[in-house]
Amino acid sequence: MKHDERAFNASYRVAAETLFLVPTRHLGALRDVLRRGEDPEGAAVELGTTAAAEGIGWSELLRDVEDVSRSVSGSLPPYEMVRAMSIAWTETALQDAYAMSCEDPLTGLTTPEHLRTRLDDAYRLAERNGANAADEWAFVVVELTSTGGPEIGLLRSLSMIAVSDLMRTCFDGDETIARVGERRAVAMVRRSDATRGYAALRELIAQSPDVPSTRVWVEGVPASSHAASRLLGELGRGSSADELG
Repeated sequence: MKHDERAFNASYRVAAETLFLVPTRHLGALRDVLRRGEDPEGAAVELGTTAAAEGIGWSELLRDVEDVSRSVSGSLPPYEMVRAMSIAWTETALQDAYAMSCEDPLTGLTTPEHLRTRLDDAYRLAERNGANAADEWAFVVVELTSTGGPEIGLLRSLSMIAVSDLMRTCFDGDETIARVGERRAVAMVRRSDATRGYAALRELIAQSPDVPSTRVWVEGVPASSHAASRLLGELGRGSSADELG
């Protein structure tokens, strides 16, 4: 009985150490950096990324880092280190949320994966009804053109938020609207409504002070679901597309 108990306790300790191996290792690395008086930003970024990937909450991570800092210097961690760790943790957590969700966390538009699923459904339904999905559906594509300057990332994010709101205003029915790249969003619309929606969206964008130089075009969907998925991939990578309409 005692042998079984010792074996259980040993197994429990191994499991516990394995479960918390990554965050403990990086906390130790951060402690060593602080003790040597080196720049802790690199260790803080790695710790924030690892903690978010392991599902460790921000408050729990910050508490542990504060304990480490107090054990070395007797004070709270420096602001620059906490800021770097916070950005790394947030970006990783958002990426994980994005991968698990059907929505882009910035704009609220659907993900490319959700749009592909919607496309597959449309092609299957058209085939079942003896129709051609390419005759029934089209894409309305919006692309933010590049602007220079160090603030490009922030401007692009704000512009994409504005574009998403305008697209939802124009396409408020059963259309699927997705963000397919850093600078592009796509609405999957009935082909009969594509020209009307395209014109309305261009007018709204032209009137909006929050959207910079922008391309808008109608893209016909290909004849097959596989080709449509490949087209979405090209649009997401920023490849050129023939402009229609």
